[in-house]
Amino acid sequence: MGVEELENQIDFLLRAAMRLCGDMQDAQDLTQETLLAALAARAKGREIRELRPWLLAVLRRRYNDLLRRRCRQSTVSIGEAPDLPDEGAAMPDFEEDEAARVRRAVAYLAESFRQVVVRHYMEGQSVRQIAAELGLSEGTVKSRLRLGRERMRREIDNMEEYERQSYAPVTLRIDFSGSPGINGEPISLVENDLLAQNLLWLAYPRPVTVEDLARAVGVPTAYVEPVVRRLIGGELMKKAGGKVYTDFMIVTPADQERTIPRQKACVRENFHLFWDAVGEALERLRRWDFYKGLTGDEKNSLELYTAFHCLDYGIFEALSKTLGVRQEIPDRPNAGRWIAIGHVNTGPFDPAAHAELLAHSYSGERTVKNGSFGGTGFEMHAYGADGFPGDAFYASPDYTFFPENSMIDPEIAKLLTVLRLGLSPEREGFNPEFLKAVPWLTRCKVLREENGKPAVNVPVLSREEAKVLWDICERGTRGTVESLRELLRGFLQGKELRLPAHLTGVPPQKRYMYATNAMLFAAIREAMSRGRLHDGGYDAGAQVPCPMVMVL
Repeated sequence: MGVEELENQIDFLLRAAMRLCGDMQDAQDLTQETLLAALAARAKGREIRELRPWLLAVLRRRYNDLLRRRCRQSTVSIGEAPDLPDEGAAMPDFEEDEAARVRRAVAYLAESFRQVVVRHYMEGQSVRQIAAELGLSEGTVKSRLRLGRERMRREIDNMEEYERQSYAPVTLRIDFSGSPGINGEPISLVENDLLAQNLLWLAYPRPVTVEDLARAVGVPTAYVEPVVRRLIGGELMKKAGGKVYTDFMIVTPADQERTIPRQKACVRENFHLFWDAVGEALERLRRWDFYKGLTGDEKNSLELYTAFHCLDYGIFEALSKTLGVRQEIPDRPNAGRWIAIGHVNTGPFDPAAHAELLAHSYSGERTVKNGSFGGTGFEMHAYGADGFPGDAFYASPDYTFFPENSMIDPEIAKLLTVLRLGLSPEREGFNPEFLKAVPWLTRCKVLREENGKPAVNVPVLSREEAKVLWDICERGTRGTVESLRELLRGFLQGKELRLPAHLTGVPPQKRYMYATNAMLFAAIREAMSRGRLHDGGYDAGAQVPCPMVMVL
């Protein structure tokens, strides 16, 4: 490193110093100090292989020294003011650009501290003025300024200690038992909101402060606070003292998969206990005059719905009786009644690695009740046969034209009513955009093409016919419950899902639900393999008729 080589770097160093300082005199002093350090290193015989990066590192160190010197002077110290009790307080030493780090530290303060720090240090308001405008005592303002400085100091010292969620966020999907709120709660509270999903996951293991959440996701507290307030108002979070926590059960794929092999073996070895009552229900169904007039797809749709209904409610009620407690579903905001369950993926979801989980997944009964459209009351009852590799009627990529996927069921029910009764969509006030769903619903066998027009392809019952179906399903469910109670008593031992200590309100049924979650599909497949239920090659990729009924 020669003197001439150093002289060639002067313009470059001066430009870099100006970007840091914003002042020519300071930039010139900084450049000079950097060159002097380089000459001193040369005099000592130090070998510098990459000169420009080395000079930049020295330049930044000298700039940090400058900031430290100034930070300790009372005229610029953010921690010092004539009307504060601790006159000598000063902000911490900074290793990066001072202004940027201070602004960042302020951004992560909670609102109560942030508002007084911003008013006093950035807007120049006196303690007396702040107290008057915020309705606080002067002592409270001074205390919050002092605590705010301390929190900023800790924030700056730990500025790079962020959680994984700040750069690799999880995805969290919410399901629920019960009925949704008017605006689609609880799903709509987190749907397409990655920040809300990650805040819920971070506040799941233990209660945390909002500042902790902001720091973990790398987002200023001011942006996190309204999201947290919304989640608390929607009853997905709760507040305890100065901390918040997630107030529902969240499960990982590993939680869901843990006992699937044992569940499958249990169903296979005790198939008659799972199926005898369901089989009797299907035999009564097949003798029914209404059933005999259905098309092939409609018959299969009705049989699948009946089997899903008897097994879903039967296994759940048997679980409740085994545990000796009823599951109470609480009232929620916006007329909802639900218990939320979260499903989290902490990385990319690999379908091949979770094939067993996917093969035994189904969505519980989706119900639209007591609707009135076109002068006709209607109901829709449907399950999602997600374990088969076909398409799901509620999961179309084409539904992007509809604002919330969680709100599509009422529109599907209205569409089926329009088509079945030959109503005019415009005259009935039906959203014409949803007619775009027709091709997808045809693909899912909810609709079919008939004489060049879409027609309903699932069973449509009158009120009287529906009463017959519910009686068949109720008898099948009761028989399933009685068959499984004793079996589950032994099977459930040691299979409770371990939850964080603060989650005291999760019903026992939810704690054990993933000890029985695969039994329904295991029983359906076993029945198909034994010729007790029609198998249309659904596992081989053929589209399964939707387990659905409409009541008009």
